[in-house]
Amino acid sequence: MNINSTLLTIRHELIRRLGLKGALGLALIVLTVLILLLIAPRLQKEAGQTRLQTAAQLKALNSDRQVRQKTPETGDQIAQFNAWFPAIGRNAEDLRRILEVADRVKLVINKGDYQISGDTGMAFVKYEVVLPVKANYGTIRNFVAGVLNTVPYASLVELRMERPAANNDVLDARIHFTLFYREI
Repeated sequence: MNINSTLLTIRHELIRRLGLKGALGLALIVLTVLILLLIAPRLQKEAGQTRLQTAAQLKALNSDRQVRQKTPETGDQIAQFNAWFPAIGRNAEDLRRILEVADRVKLVINKGDYQISGDTGMAFVKYEVVLPVKANYGTIRNFVAGVLNTVPYASLVELRMERPAANNDVLDARIHFTLFYREI
């Protein structure tokens, strides 16, 4: 008796006892076990390599954190903070940028009040910009957001809006920004 006839006999006997569905299920289980036996060593090897890479990256990250955790001296922090602000000589360029934002959102600025203030011996100078405008709410909102995004050292001090009539969507607004600069 050869192997082929033995395998055929076993197959017919399994189908007779388990039925076709049972024999297919058993074949799938055997196939799954064989695949796991062939693939499992490769997966274990890849998992080991991944663990080594993760450990190396974690070590590098921890050493980087230790370097970053060293806080500079207070005087250095203050100097770094002050250096972030531009010098007062940049105020004309910033006004131009504010007007560009107004043009982009289609806001008409007919006039504005500008005033420089600062105490002697202080590290910062305040440049006050007050703009009276007439526009709808969306235009005013887009203008204020655009200025604050374009000039990050500006702050919105006041935004006053009045509606002259209940059925009118044009608002009379007073927008007050303060721009902060370093003294030269």
